Amino acid sequence: MRKIALITGTGRGIGKALAELLLREDFKVFGYSRTNKIENKNFTFTKIDLSNLEEVQKIQFPKIDSSASVILVNNAATIGEIVPLNKKSETGIIHEFNLNIITPTIFCKKFIQSYKMVNKLIINIGSGAANKAIASWSAYCATKSALDILTEVIAEEKHKNLILFSVHPGIVDTNMQKEIRDSDPDSFHLLDKFIAYYNDGELENIQDIAKKIYYIIQNKSEFPVNIVILRDIYIK
Repeated sequence: MRKIALITGTGRGIGKALAELLLREDFKVFGYSRTNKIENKNFTFTKIDLSNLEEVQKIQFPKIDSSASVILVNNAATIGEIVPLNKKSETGIIHEFNLNIITPTIFCKKFIQSYKMVNKLIINIGSGAANKAIASWSAYCATKSALDILTEVIAEEKHKNLILFSVHPGIVDTNMQKEIRDSDPDSFHLLDKFIAYYNDGELENIQDIAKKIYYIIQNKSEFPVNIVILRDIYIK
């Protein structure tokens, strides 16, 4: 059976690491992002600004054989402007909501509609910020909270041949963490805490996160809930 994965944000970070891992595991991977560094005969890249809703609405997912299994990973996201809400630009707010929740919602809809009869899995990359109010992360917390409830609502709809999860990776050593560490201390009062995570070696390794997501893909029937915390998963 052919294994297919559609992944957003494959230009770097978790999306790139997961795409490379799945390619090693004989998946055919379709990546959607602004940039690409992956070269593999089984990787198809679509250059797209996932915050541009006109571009997103035009996306046509690949046709696949009815015997295949297919995965959608909504990974692309932005922390946005790390400032109190009254200091955020309105264009920045729109950009953050478009990328973090509107595009994943559209992709979920397209995915379910495109592969009605195929065994399919959706993995939305969520965040612990969905459950905690973090000052200066207004749009990020709001959109990640929305992504969790979107996941649960779709699960309640009981679409044919569909399993889905919102996965919380934890604090991962990505460019997003660097953006957080580079933020203005006057705008983000938790800055020292996030710098300490980095200096104390507490950030999760990207490759380990990719392996844990792959574990979920391989063992999806083991997870009885739709929100999965990756720090609770231990693999060899």
